[in-house]
Amino acid sequence: MELPPSVLVAGRPVAIRLLSGGDLLCGRVMLVTDGWLQLSGSAGPLLVRLDQIAVLHLDGAALAADEPVDDPAVMLRPRSAEPPRKAGSKAPGRAWHEDDLRALAEAFLDNANDAELAERFHRARGQVKELRQGFECARGNLVEDQISPVAQTWVGRWRKVLGGVR
Repeated sequence: MELPPSVLVAGRPVAIRLLSGGDLLCGRVMLVTDGWLQLSGSAGPLLVRLDQIAVLHLDGAALAADEPVDDPAVMLRPRSAEPPRKAGSKAPGRAWHEDDLRALAEAFLDNANDAELAERFHRARGQVKELRQGFECARGNLVEDQISPVAQTWVGRWRKVLGGVR
């Protein structure tokens, strides 16, 4: 490909579409020598074989601004106008109030099933199971070594709620 020397002068903004894949490369001409074109692009210096160029846009800065961006790393992601909401009332990680724990203790004593207690208190079934183990340990029906580490953290709280019952 023979181009007039005045076309590819150093510093000129160009956009190049390659034969293979049709990729668009934008940048400023740094050097043209031995069939190679060196561009300074946003990704750093680029070397392009002149015989691999399908289209050479001499006003590359204007074309690059009009060209749609296909790179996902560069594209802006849509954002909701609403701020993110916190988890609803059924989130298993919210704190237990003393009154809820007392009501749960009464339900445990009435032999209520874990699934219905989870639904009643809007908690996860596994969490109710851990609380039951801690409750039984605080009452003295289980040994702390026999319950899960999570349930062991509830033993002290149950003892406080139950008024020091061991």
